[in-house]
Amino acid sequence: MGTNGSRGRAGAGRSKASRGARSRSARYPPLKPGPGLSTEDVAAHQRARLHEAMVELIAEHGYNAVSVVTLTNRARISKRDFYKLFAGKEECFLAAYDLIVSRSVRGILAAAEGGEDWRERLRLGLLAFAGQITANPDAARLALVETFAAGTVAVERMVHTNRLFEALVEKNFALSDGAPRLPRLVVNGIVAGGDRMARARLLSGHPTELALDGGELLEWALSFCDKDVHRLRGLGLAGAPPLSASAAEVPLADERALILAATARLVSTEGYGTLTVPRVRAAAGVSRRSFDAHFKGVADCFRATLEMLSGRILAAAAPPYLTADDWASGVHRMIASLCQHLACDPTVASLVFLEVFSPGREAIRWRAEMIAKLATILRRGASPAQQPSKFAAEASIGAIWGVIHHFVAIGRGAQLPIAAPALSYLALAPALGGAAAVDVIVAEIGGDRDADLGGAVGGLRVQRQVARPVST
Repeated sequence: MGTNGSRGRAGAGRSKASRGARSRSARYPPLKPGPGLSTEDVAAHQRARLHEAMVELIAEHGYNAVSVVTLTNRARISKRDFYKLFAGKEECFLAAYDLIVSRSVRGILAAAEGGEDWRERLRLGLLAFAGQITANPDAARLALVETFAAGTVAVERMVHTNRLFEALVEKNFALSDGAPRLPRLVVNGIVAGGDRMARARLLSGHPTELALDGGELLEWALSFCDKDVHRLRGLGLAGAPPLSASAAEVPLADERALILAATARLVSTEGYGTLTVPRVRAAAGVSRRSFDAHFKGVADCFRATLEMLSGRILAAAAPPYLTADDWASGVHRMIASLCQHLACDPTVASLVFLEVFSPGREAIRWRAEMIAKLATILRRGASPAQQPSKFAAEASIGAIWGVIHHFVAIGRGAQLPIAAPALSYLALAPALGGAAAVDVIVAEIGGDRDADLGGAVGGLRVQRQVARPVST
């Protein structure tokens, strides 16, 4: 019985493998020999098979584990034919990314065209976006998650995609009579928040949840579409206290602190890509044994550095929140203080909002966890009547993170204080409503007009340049 059972299990295993092979064979059928096929036809067929292979393999193993060999084996083409089509894995990935984005944009535009007014077009477009994540999570993972591992060129491609979606949102409002004219930072935030919720579902392994959130995503986006939003234009920032010392300055009381401080210095000056254990050890003046006692490797050390710095930033921004008379005013004061602190400490801003994308999937997970924690903090202090939903809080924090990231990435982190009114609006409007959120912000700022939000943000688009990975 034991022998027969073993044979049965082995046979079942072979049967399962055989079914998998037959399934892949069906997805990657070779071209039938015969006359009539042009060189272009053959190349198009091979490209399509490589596209499917790239999507599948990345979903199974991640970008870094994919090679030209695994691609050609899965797509059932020769390496020689592969190199006739692409210079390498990265170029093949970019082609797959472009195809996914092109199909997504066409689908969203086609859905939105059925709307008679701006609200209906926005609803149809957002529902189409959510539906695409649910219908093809593997393709969505390639475009929204694995792009960060594919290098600077790939992430720059994502920047262009984000700007495209922002332009589509702006166009929807611009073409409609009676639609509110949203400040550009608010539009940036809406796109960043949508990306955040999609990426969170993909990282959690439950992308189908986004289909259920399609209505919530719409409700969240519509909360910013208030006619009073125009009152944000021209608002400056009431002076928030600058940092008395750099948040990157770590008390050097022990070896672990020495290692974290050295890591922060190295990454801020030379980037994560140059980080190695020997370099960190040399900069910190510790032995390999000491390093290994605290960290499992470079990625673990970098993550600990991020956690240390982000904790210090939040601790520095907390006092303004605690001294406010009510939750909404406290939220604005905390955001204003955070903007001021980041503007005064470009080293920390760069580490937390730029280099976090360099290490790949684990750092992206850290970022997702950080946003979830901040969303919990945002909800915690609100009264039941004012408390935003969990979905709205996460989307708003994702939106705020995306806008701050954009400022830092284009080298204008020092101007973050002018974004505070828009960022506070992104946090408060889903809970209070647009008009009430503007009332809180105006009351807190006191009508200060030192900086023109609309003009300053308009300048961002003109001077945009991508020197580091940029995304939401």
